[in-house]
Amino acid sequence: MKNLTARSLFRFFVFLSIVLCLHGAASAQLFSYRFVDQIVNDIAYSRSTGMIYASVPSVGGQYGNKIVVVDPRSGLIVNNAFAGSEPNRLSLTSDGNYLYVAMDGSSSVKRFVLSSMTSDISFSLGSSSNGPLLAEDLAAIPGRPNMVAVSRRNTCCSPRHEGVAIYVDGVKVPNTTDQFSEANELEASSDPNILYGYNNETSGFEYRQLTIDSSGVTITASHPSPFGFAYSIEVRYAGGRAYSSNGKVIDAVTAEPLGAFSLSGSPNGLTVDTVNRRAFFVTGSTLLAYSTTTFQPVGAVTLPTFVFGKARLIRWGRRGIAYRTDEGKLAIAETLLVTQKSSQ
Repeated sequence: MKNLTARSLFRFFVFLSIVLCLHGAASAQLFSYRFVDQIVNDIAYSRSTGMIYASVPSVGGQYGNKIVVVDPRSGLIVNNAFAGSEPNRLSLTSDGNYLYVAMDGSSSVKRFVLSSMTSDISFSLGSSSNGPLLAEDLAAIPGRPNMVAVSRRNTCCSPRHEGVAIYVDGVKVPNTTDQFSEANELEASSDPNILYGYNNETSGFEYRQLTIDSSGVTITASHPSPFGFAYSIEVRYAGGRAYSSNGKVIDAVTAEPLGAFSLSGSPNGLTVDTVNRRAFFVTGSTLLAYSTTTFQPVGAVTLPTFVFGKARLIRWGRRGIAYRTDEGKLAIAETLLVTQKSSQ
């Protein structure tokens, strides 16, 4: 054991904790698995086109600084478009027509028309006394494809948060949230006037409700620590609930606890399928599935590749998942852990 690296020890204990927490749960197999030998920053799936979109950093080889379009059924890159310097976070519009892309190298955001893979809007995020601002997270507003919310961050200081701003057709609406009311994680709700945010960088760990109007965005409710004392976790809105990557689930409006999945630590990725009533987590080299009704484990499947950083786990198609591997590359799989019922 003394010759094992720290990462090897981490993987061993992750595996052991998964075995313990899934005792009694069903096992499953992958239906298919495709490894895309391409470094990516973020991924998103469009039900409208049936394609996965990925942002590629400058170190991504021939597709560096591009948005690539991947057919999840073949695992092939079928299209690409030059984005600019260091594309990162992605957010698809609810109508399936557009993709917002955070451009870290130019402190800006671009919008791409999916049908032509061309950019029709580009806008700067500006700067503060702490220097140029980047998009830590994006949330396209449902029913309003011309509107996107941006959680802005600096690159020099702690705390890094620089407030949430709303942009309409690339123009910032005046009212923004305060930089000391952190909302690093942003999630659009089913209501186009409501956003949810989570402070995952300072000890308040607030979960916040943000309201959008013609003047901009304001924080209208703030709840301390509903997910516990949890740094760097991910939060996802689905079906009136807020799910966290540490397994805790709350009512999205009231922040009252609804249940918790039996996880060990904070997995590397989270996604929720409201149609099949399942929540999925990636921990190490294991995909975990839980019922969102009973909060009990449904099963687990071993993945061919390991995840050490952020997995950016997403659902696609009838029974597919996709995620970033330990190397930051794209893996696409289908598993019977996702039921036969269509989520398209």
